[in-house]
Amino acid sequence: MARTNQVENIRERAVELGVYLPLGAYAKVREEMSDLSAPRVRKVFEDLIQRGESRVDTVERIIRRRGKGTERKAKDAARSAVSRAKSTAKKTTKRAEAAADAIAPKLPRVAAPKKASELPIKGYAGLTANEITSELKGLTQTELAKVYKFEKAHDDRQTILDAIESKLTALPIPTYDALTVDEIIGRLDKLDGSELKTLRRYEAETKDRTTVIEKIDSLLS
Repeated sequence: MARTNQVENIRERAVELGVYLPLGAYAKVREEMSDLSAPRVRKVFEDLIQRGESRVDTVERIIRRRGKGTERKAKDAARSAVSRAKSTAKKTTKRAEAAADAIAPKLPRVAAPKKASELPIKGYAGLTANEITSELKGLTQTELAKVYKFEKAHDDRQTILDAIESKLTALPIPTYDALTVDEIIGRLDKLDGSELKTLRRYEAETKDRTTVIEKIDSLLS
């Protein structure tokens, strides 16, 4: 009876230490412990602990290995997601520029703004489509082109794009927006009546510079 109790104590102690014995180990202990002296009990107990520790070490190695593998997969997935996002952004920008080129020569060739803060309409990102279309009045062709390209590359709202296209004009002086007053006046003499009227209307709706308008009126009179 004492022998059985001691074997039970060994098993319980092993369980308390988190040692999971292989199948049949407990039965083997009972069969081999014919001489249940104190040294033998100690030896059996130590063997069981070592066996358990070995199993625990193996499990820990597997967990670490799998953990590293999972970490690598997570990093790879993150890099892949970033790469896809960059690729999508580039494709979107190219589509926007292609669409803009499709309505040339009316649309001036300008770089597509990357941020809404670069647009000539204050608070663009927080405005509705109707609010934006109402803000288009008075913008130059260059400014309209910037809004068009940005909108096409981001929200792509047809209401806004249509409104901009309706305001685009093929100016008789392609670089008109970038010229100074003196440079514009120096080129007006080469234009015919229809071209002068187009520029007068455009100038009055945008920068409304008196010197330019008076010069055009003198040539039309």
